[in-house]
Amino acid sequence: MMILQGHKHVVTCISSDSAGKWLVTADSGSENVIIIWDSTDYFPQKTIFNPHRNVKLAKVTMSTDAKYLLTLGYHEKATISWWIWSFGHDVPHASLEVGIPRGGVIEMDFNPNQSEQFLLMTKSNIWIGISAKIFIIERGLLKETNDYELKIRVVEHKLNPENGRLTCFTFVQETSQVLVATSRGAVLVYGYNIEYKKKENMDATNYESLKFIKVLKVEQRKIHVIKSIDGIIATGNSIGEIRFYDSQMKLLYWVHGFIVDCIKGISFNISPRSYKILDPKCRTLCPCWEKVVTEIDASTGQVQQKLIKKDIPSDATSAGKPFLVRDFIVCTSNEGVGFVDFVTEKLVTIMDNKPSPATSLALHPEKPYVCIGYADGSIELFNYVQHKLFVRIDLREHYKVVIPPKEDSIKGDVEIIKPQISVKCLKYSPSGLHLACGLDKGELIFLHPTIMNILTQTPHKDTTHAITHIEFSTDSLSLAIADKGRTVCIYKYDCTEFVWSFVGKHRAHYKDITALIFLPKKNANGEYKLLSLGADRIMVEYDIGSSSDEYLEVLSMDRIDQSAVPLYGIPWNNPPDIDPETQRTDLPMILICNDEFKYKIVNYATTMTLSTILGPKYEHPVCRMQLIMSKKDDVETQYLLFATRNVIGLRKMPIDGNPWKHVALLGHPIQVIDLCYREDHGILFTIGSRDSCMYQWAANYRSVETTSKQGGGDLDPYYCLIENGRPGWLFHEIRDLFYYIQILCQGTFSPAMRRVKDYIPIESLPDLMRALGYFPSDYEVENLIVEAKYKVYNRTPSTEIDFEEFVKLYLNHRPALGESFKKIRNAFRYFGTVDDTNISMNREDFISMLSNNGNNFRRTGNKYNWHTRHRYVFRCSFG
Repeated sequence: MMILQGHKHVVTCISSDSAGKWLVTADSGSENVIIIWDSTDYFPQKTIFNPHRNVKLAKVTMSTDAKYLLTLGYHEKATISWWIWSFGHDVPHASLEVGIPRGGVIEMDFNPNQSEQFLLMTKSNIWIGISAKIFIIERGLLKETNDYELKIRVVEHKLNPENGRLTCFTFVQETSQVLVATSRGAVLVYGYNIEYKKKENMDATNYESLKFIKVLKVEQRKIHVIKSIDGIIATGNSIGEIRFYDSQMKLLYWVHGFIVDCIKGISFNISPRSYKILDPKCRTLCPCWEKVVTEIDASTGQVQQKLIKKDIPSDATSAGKPFLVRDFIVCTSNEGVGFVDFVTEKLVTIMDNKPSPATSLALHPEKPYVCIGYADGSIELFNYVQHKLFVRIDLREHYKVVIPPKEDSIKGDVEIIKPQISVKCLKYSPSGLHLACGLDKGELIFLHPTIMNILTQTPHKDTTHAITHIEFSTDSLSLAIADKGRTVCIYKYDCTEFVWSFVGKHRAHYKDITALIFLPKKNANGEYKLLSLGADRIMVEYDIGSSSDEYLEVLSMDRIDQSAVPLYGIPWNNPPDIDPETQRTDLPMILICNDEFKYKIVNYATTMTLSTILGPKYEHPVCRMQLIMSKKDDVETQYLLFATRNVIGLRKMPIDGNPWKHVALLGHPIQVIDLCYREDHGILFTIGSRDSCMYQWAANYRSVETTSKQGGGDLDPYYCLIENGRPGWLFHEIRDLFYYIQILCQGTFSPAMRRVKDYIPIESLPDLMRALGYFPSDYEVENLIVEAKYKVYNRTPSTEIDFEEFVKLYLNHRPALGESFKKIRNAFRYFGTVDDTNISMNREDFISMLSNNGNNFRRTGNKYNWHTRHRYVFRCSFG
C-alpha cells in the first residue's frame, strides 16, 4: 500500500485512465488542487492550483486515454472546464457555463470510445457534450485555430415518476449506447439508432443525434452502480445484490457467494482475465494437474490461469455456459471495501469501515494494543503490530434495557430500549492495569485492559455532562476526569476490594477546561498534585488528600496569563545537562501552549512565567503536546511531540524559538482530535474529526536533526523571523538601537570616552522593546525581566544581556502574528463613539482612557507624545 500525500483538504474526487497509468485526485476547500500522479513511481507529474479560482471544486474526471481532464465548479451556474493537462497550462483550454443549479450534477465521465465526448448527469436529465477546435473564416477560407470550445445539450426524454431519479450511467462498450440507471431499478437506454447495432462507432461530433430509446425495468431496488466491462453490464443495488447482464440487458448471472449491504462502487481489474479451462475426467485435482503448462496470454502478457470447468460459474441461459468476468473491488456503505475473487465468489475485506466517526483513542503502555472509541457507542481493540482487530464491543447493546410484556398483553411483545450513548474519552493507566471510558452523558465505566470485558456493571454517574478529559496519577491509584460542564471529579482505587470509588468534585472554572495534569510530585498528605487549566486563564490546584464527602478541596486558584488562553499543559522536567551548583534543580514547572502561538514555562507554585518561547506558526496554534524520548546507541535524545488543529510535528529540545528545530506535516484535513505515542516503537496514532479511520505514523527523528543543522548556529536560524532577514531594515534597526541604548546608559551628554560593549543593562529592555514597535504590558515586562535575569534555572540573577540573547528575547516575546487591525478596531470600538459610518473619540477622552484604564500611563507623558496638530480632535475611521 502506498500513501500519496499532497492534498490539504478532504479528497473528494478520484479518477484514472483505462490502463491505470495515470491517477488524478482532487480536494475541495480553500486553495483546492488537482494532482495527476504517475502510478509507476507514485510521483506527482502535474498540480493544478485553484482550477476554478475562488470556487470549490465539485468533480473531476479523466478520459480513458489520459489525454483530457474535465472539472466542474459551481459559480452562479455550473461551470465545466476542459483541460489538455499534458500541455502544462494552469488555465483550462475551454470552459462553459451550463444551466444546472448548484449540486445538480451527480456524475460525469468521458466516452471511452470517443474521448472528445463527455456526459453530465443530474437527477432528471443527462447532458451530452463535446470538445472541438474553433474554426474561423479568414479571407473566405475555413481555418482551424489552436483554441478549443465546448458544446453541450440536454437529451430530452419523457419523465416518468415510476422510473425514479437517475443515479448512475455507463457507456456501453462496442456500441454507441448509454445506459442510465434509476432509483427504482429501471435502466434508460439512449442511443443514436432505435435498432441495437453491435460495434457501432458514431462520430463524436454527432452528439446532437443522441436520443432516448426505451426504458427497461430490470430490478426492484435502487441501482447505485452500473458498469460496462468485456461486453457485460454489471449493476450493484441498495440491498447488496450484484448482477450481470448482456449488452441487451438480459440477465446472465448474479453473485450469491457472499452477502453485503448497500453497494456504493464497483471497480474491475484493469487487465482482462487470462485463463484456460480444463475438463479432466477424474473431476478432482491429481498429480497430472501440475504438469499442465499454460501459455502466456498475448493480450495481457500474463500466464493463463488454470480453471476446472465444473468449478466455473455458469450463466442463467438454458445452455448453462461458463460465465467469467474480471475480479473486482466492491465498496459498500457500512462494511468497507473488499476484493472479490469471481471464480470462488469469496470476499476478502481490504478495509473495514465504521459508519460512525472515531471520537477517542487510548494506547496500552506495554502491549501492542490500541483502543478506539466511536460515536455510536462501540469500542474496538486493535493489535497494531499485526494490523488486526482483536475485539469489538457495543456499549449500547450491553446497557440495553429489556422491558417484559405486560400481563394483559395479547401479543406479548418485549420492549428493548438501547441508550444512545457515545464514547467521548478513553485512557489507559500508566501501569496498563486499568482502562477508563468516559461517555457523552457523564457516565464513567472501566474495562478490562486487554480483553475488553466491562467491569462496571453500573456506570459511575457523578456528572451529567460529556467527559472530555481523563487522567491517571503516576501510581495508577487516582483518577481525575473533567467534563463539558467545567467540573473536575476524583476517583480512588481500592486495592483490597478492586473497585473504584468516587471521592469528590468541584467546579472551579467558569470557562471550558483545556488541560488536566497529574504532576509527578506529591503534596504533604502523600497524594499526587493535580492541576487544571481553563479557557478562563485560571490554573487550579486541587488537594485530593483533604477531600471527602464528595467535595473536592481546592488548594489554590490563580490567573496565569493576562490575555493568552492556555490550550494544553504538561509537566516540565529539568534538562539533563543542568549544573546543580549554578542552576536550580527543584523548580516546580509545567509547559503551557496558548492561543498566541507561544510556549510558556510556568512555575506552578508561584504562577510566575519563567520563559516565553515562540511556537510553530501554522494556521492554528499548538493544542496538544507530549515529551518523548529517542534512544539510539545508548544515547537518549528528547523531543517535543506537538499537534495543532490539523498538523502534527516533532521539535528538537531544548525549545528556544528556533524555527528550524521542528518539522511537521498535515495530520488530518479537518482536525486532529486525539493522539497517542509509544516511545519503544516510535509510533504515533491519531484520529480525526468526522473520520472513522485511525492513522499510524512512524517518527523520523533524522529529519528533525537534519533540519536543525541546516538552520545553522548563533542567530542564523532566527533571521527568517525578521522582516527581510539580516540585510533588512529591521535587523539594522535592532542593532543600531542596541548600541544607542548603551549611549543612553552612559549618559547622552557625558564628556567621558564611549565604550562599546556587547551588553546592555537588563533594566533597559522594556524601552528597547518599545522602540522596536513591541509595547509590552506591565505583566509582560515583569516576565521579560525575570526571564532575562534568571534564564529559568539560574540561581543568581544577571544584570546585563548580550545582543544575541536580546534578539531571541525580542522575537520570542513580541506578538507572533503582529498586532492585527481587527484587534485594534475592536478595542477602539469599545471605547469610541459609533456614528453612522465612523468610530470617533475626542482627544481628551482618548488620553483619559489611556491614563485611567489597564496599564495606565502618566497624563503628562501622554500629552508629550501627541503632535500639536491633533490638539482638538482625534478621529479615526474604520471602513
